[in-house]
Amino acid sequence: MIHFKSISVLLLLFVFSVGQSQAKYNATPSSENFILIEGTSNIHDWEILAKNFTSQIDLSVTEGELKKVNSMDLSIPVKGFDSGKSKMDKNTYEALNEDEYKQVSFTSSIPVQLVETSTGVYKAMVQGELTISGTTKTVEIPVEFYKTNAGFTLKAAQGLDMKNYGIEPPTALFGTITTGDTVNIIFNLTHYKS
Repeated sequence: MIHFKSISVLLLLFVFSVGQSQAKYNATPSSENFILIEGTSNIHDWEILAKNFTSQIDLSVTEGELKKVNSMDLSIPVKGFDSGKSKMDKNTYEALNEDEYKQVSFTSSIPVQLVETSTGVYKAMVQGELTISGTTKTVEIPVEFYKTNAGFTLKAAQGLDMKNYGIEPPTALFGTITTGDTVNIIFNLTHYKS
């Protein structure tokens, strides 16, 4: 009898695991994959791109449908930020203390279920550790995943107060140009199975 129950449990586990897979997906910099930071100043709005980064997401997929985010890892070299203006880039690197802290990173290891809100569109609130200029804080980021032919596109937007990370907003022209404390970070990253 005990032997029969053991076999039944194994069969049930097999049935529930059929079609389920857990795999890592990666995104690399491209014209379609970007991380954009938008900010303000007393003169005009500004933006800067992360043109260098690594992003890996561990996803659970059942019969082609996205079910769970198991973990996320994003790393951006500070010198990967590029505004197209060398002076602005230099001010950014100095504000982020690039000499001492070379990377900005986000890491989540807390699995979260995804909800399909429409065909091929999934949403969740991902909690993780954001590290900027040597300061780490726990943040929650609302994310959306869009199913593509070969992977999943992650879209998210997150407001950030630079002073919470000990960053003095950059200035220029002897302080006559000042930037606002808050920035908006926009993610558009298509991840493919590794």
